[in-house]
Amino acid sequence: MALIDADLSFDPRDPYFPLPGESGDVRWAVQIFTTDNGYGLDAASTRFHDGRLHCERLALLGQQRTAEGGADITVHQRGDRTEWSISVRHPEPVKAVKLLITGLPERTWWAANTARGQEHGADGRRFQLEYPGPDWATPWAASGDLTLSVRDPLVRRQILHVHRPAYAPGRIVELVHVPAASARAHRYQVPSILLHRNVSAPDGDLDEHLSFVERAHRLQPWERRRDVPSWLRDIALVVTLHGQHWTGHVFNTFPAMAEALRFVTSHIEPHRVLAYLPGWEGRYYHDYPHYRPGADLGGAQGFRELTEAARGLGVRLMPMFGGHGANVTQYADWRSSVFQNDTGRYVELLNRPDWDGDRTGEGDQVFLNPGEPGFRAHLVESVSAIVREFGVDAAFFDTVGYWFNDPRYELVDGYRRLAEQLRGRHPDLLLAAEGWWDALSGIFPLSQQWFGVDRDLRSPQVLTRYARTTGHLAEGTPGLGSTGVHEKGFVPRPADVVRPGHIPVVSITDDTLPAHADEVAAIARWAEEHHTP
Repeated sequence: MALIDADLSFDPRDPYFPLPGESGDVRWAVQIFTTDNGYGLDAASTRFHDGRLHCERLALLGQQRTAEGGADITVHQRGDRTEWSISVRHPEPVKAVKLLITGLPERTWWAANTARGQEHGADGRRFQLEYPGPDWATPWAASGDLTLSVRDPLVRRQILHVHRPAYAPGRIVELVHVPAASARAHRYQVPSILLHRNVSAPDGDLDEHLSFVERAHRLQPWERRRDVPSWLRDIALVVTLHGQHWTGHVFNTFPAMAEALRFVTSHIEPHRVLAYLPGWEGRYYHDYPHYRPGADLGGAQGFRELTEAARGLGVRLMPMFGGHGANVTQYADWRSSVFQNDTGRYVELLNRPDWDGDRTGEGDQVFLNPGEPGFRAHLVESVSAIVREFGVDAAFFDTVGYWFNDPRYELVDGYRRLAEQLRGRHPDLLLAAEGWWDALSGIFPLSQQWFGVDRDLRSPQVLTRYARTTGHLAEGTPGLGSTGVHEKGFVPRPADVVRPGHIPVVSITDDTLPAHADEVAAIARWAEEHHTP
C-alpha cells in the first residue's frame, strides 16, 4: 500500500487556532511526531494570544491522555502574509512536525515543476508532494491566488499532503517537516512556513522563494556558473550509446559506438553532440561500483580507441557511474556506507529491479551513501582514473536525485564533497546527475529529466535559471522503443518538442542504426535546427 493511502482511522481531535487578527474560516493546528508516537497540542495546556502560542503539555493523537512535551509557536501576520515559527520539545527525539491548515479555498494545486495543464487535487482527490524528489523540485506550491512554502536553509524532507478525512468538514492542508535523522534532538526549531494569500502573480512569489533558495544552497545563474564547461553551452543533442545489459547482452561494442558517432555527426555538427555511455563498464549494475571498460565491449584498448575517435570528431563523452548503486559481491566494504533507515536499525533499499526477466528482484543490489568517506573516495578515484587514462569530458552519476534520510551521513553534504573533490582534480570535468531539484541543480549543472523530454514545466525558471536537463536513460529508441540497459523494457519514443532548458536525446541500441538510420538522421538534423543552447 502506498504511504499516501495510509491514514488515521480516528479523529485526532487537534485544537485549532485562528490566524491573528482574523475571524475568518482559516484555522491551524500542529502535530509532533517522535521516534515512538504522534502527539497533538493538549488543549487544556495551551494558550494562544496575540500571535503567540505556548503549550505546556502534549496529548496523544485523539486527546485521550496527556504526555510530556510542549511547543512555542509564533504566527506573524503581515497583511496577506502569514509566517509560522514553530519550536517543539519532547523527551524523545523529534522525528517530524506537521502544520495543519483548514478553511482554505478548495481548489487544485500546482508546483513549479508540475506539467502545464496538470493540477493536483482535481475533483477533491487527495494528493501528496515530497521534497526533495521528482514531484516537488522546491518546497513551494500554489493554489489559485495563494501560495504555501518552506524557507529551509538545509535540504530536509518536506511533504505537502491535501485530503478530506471522514471526520473533517472540509479539506485539510498538511505541511510536514522532517528533521535530518543525523541531527535529531529533543528540542527542535522548524524552518519558517509561509502562507501568502491574494497573490496576483504566483510566478513573482516563486521568484521570491527562489531568491531564498539561491542564498541557502549557493545556486548560481546558468550564465555565470563556473562549473559549466564552455562546450556544454553548444550541445544540441545527447546520444545515448547503450553498452552491456545486466544479463551480459551487448547492445554496442566500443567500435560500434564509434561508428554510431560517425553516422550521427554526418547529420549534425560534431561539437554539438554529447555521447552518454551507460553500461560501458560491463554488465550494467552487476559490476557496480567497479568502473573499468567492459571486456566484452572491447576492454581498455577498445575504449581508448572510442575516446580517440570521439575526440577526432569533436564529440564529448560522458560515461555513467553509480552514485549509490553497488553489487555486494563487487564491493566488500558495502556495510560501512549502505543507506540505513532513519532510526539506523536496518538497510534502506531504493529498488531491486528484475534484471533477468524471472519476475523477481535481484538479491545483491544495495545503495551506498557518498556521504561516507570511504565510498566517496572510491567514487572519486574511479572517476579520476577514467579521466586520467582516457580523457573523457564528463561523468554522469546514477540515482543521485533520490534522497535518503540516513542518520549516519548527511547525503547532500556527501554530494557537495564529491563534486568539490572531483572538480579540484579535474576543473573542466562536467558532472551530471539523474534527476534534479533546487539544491541538486546547484551541484550538478546537467541532469536527466525523470518525466521525459516532452514535460512542459509550469514554471520552467525553477530549472532554466540554474541548470539544463536532458532525456532519461530509459527514453525508448527509434523503432520498437528499447530502453537498452535499463529495466523498463520497451517504451515508445516521444515526439520531439522544444522545451526550455531541455536538450534533445536519441538512444541507440544494437538494431537502431541498421533498421532506423533515417529516423536517427532526421532527429539529429531537427535537434541542430531547433535547439538553442
